[in-house]
Amino acid sequence: MSIFDTTMRFVENVVAPFAGKVSAQKHVIAVKDGFVATMPFLIVGSLLLVLAFPPSDSGFFFEGWHALINTIGQDNIMAPFQVSMGIFAIYASFGIGFSLAESYKLRPMNTGMLSMFAFILAAAPMVSVDIGGVLPGAFLGGAGAFTAILCGLLVPEMQRLLIKYNIRIKMPEAVPPKISASFDLLIPIVFISIIIVAINTLLAQQDLQIPSAIMQLFTPLVMASDSYFAALLAVMLIQLLWFSGIHGGSVVGGIIAPMLLVNLGLNQEALAAGEALPKIFVNPLVDFFVFVGGAGGTFGLVLLMMRSKATQLKTIGKMSLVPGMFNINEPVIFGTPIVMNPIYFIPWVVAPFINTTIVWMAFKTGFVSKIIALPPWTMPAPIGAVISTNSITAAIVVLACLTVSVIVFYPFLKVHEKQLLAEEMAQAEKAAPTKAKEEQLNAIRN
Repeated sequence: MSIFDTTMRFVENVVAPFAGKVSAQKHVIAVKDGFVATMPFLIVGSLLLVLAFPPSDSGFFFEGWHALINTIGQDNIMAPFQVSMGIFAIYASFGIGFSLAESYKLRPMNTGMLSMFAFILAAAPMVSVDIGGVLPGAFLGGAGAFTAILCGLLVPEMQRLLIKYNIRIKMPEAVPPKISASFDLLIPIVFISIIIVAINTLLAQQDLQIPSAIMQLFTPLVMASDSYFAALLAVMLIQLLWFSGIHGGSVVGGIIAPMLLVNLGLNQEALAAGEALPKIFVNPLVDFFVFVGGAGGTFGLVLLMMRSKATQLKTIGKMSLVPGMFNINEPVIFGTPIVMNPIYFIPWVVAPFINTTIVWMAFKTGFVSKIIALPPWTMPAPIGAVISTNSITAAIVVLACLTVSVIVFYPFLKVHEKQLLAEEMAQAEKAAPTKAKEEQLNAIRN
């Protein structure tokens, strides 16, 4: 049995079924939906952070940039960042609770609000000062991501149990449903308050609170997530799942998203504090560097297809060019097809492997500044890479990855092209006698 057959048997019989079950699991879907809902806030906040911190002080352009910041005021530019990326865990807790409540057919709005209440109480209990209460913001951003997940998942589960055992305040039938539903939150609020306050009180004896204790537990996982092997494993899993017809980015991204957002938050905190950026593995590393043109880095393949002699490949290349510029590559994945096509298995795996290595070395050596922003994944790769790193050298690395994809895919495309040209020639020869007969009949009629 060949290596290809062994690999595909493993993917089909082990990886794909497991990935399918994971991606369909209610709690995984809730976490993914919750973080997806925060994306507009993360994108806007990240872009404002790039605006507030120019990459250079010299040069006419950057001097003008600094002058603009001084005119507007850096604090004014950072204000939307603080209430978007700076507190995204609040939004995530609401979104996760809302999504899980929908799957359990609970009242999603009430459950989302209750999840948000639990998170704020756990992560940012109000501090009393002379001018009024203040919410500490240390764990409202990336550092509070895991706490937001736990609150968003546990609160709907607790509500479900209370309803199951009919532990609720019953209102008269004459009371409108919306008012009655609001009273259903009273007992959960009391339970949550007692549990969270009690836990925080105990943790305070160790100079901890719930988010800091959770971060300590997850520190090894976060540290492991920011490694070359973690990035390579994520990329390889995405590739194998896509090759078997499963949306690899959705499955793998839904699992690792919290850790990557923590990494992004740590970079942004370090930037604001004027410290060295600590993390490399953040979403744009894959979206704009490794996968130029979409999963597999297929934009290089699209460019090759546009010059192909085979009609099918040339047509697919033209159709895939514009979507590929915006990292949408379903037309080339399913139109070629790449899915379950032995011809393309080796380049499909090898090109991203090489690109991941190149990109990691570029970040590790400081050739490209580390990622501080989260542009939309549909942004053209060179632009998205430059914005996410605030570094013009990022575009050079993107072009290097594109070149690698072209080189790796080229010989395999030529094999496929040769097969298609043979098929086209056979079809043309088969159609030739019929066409000659039609021409003779037309001549007789005329």
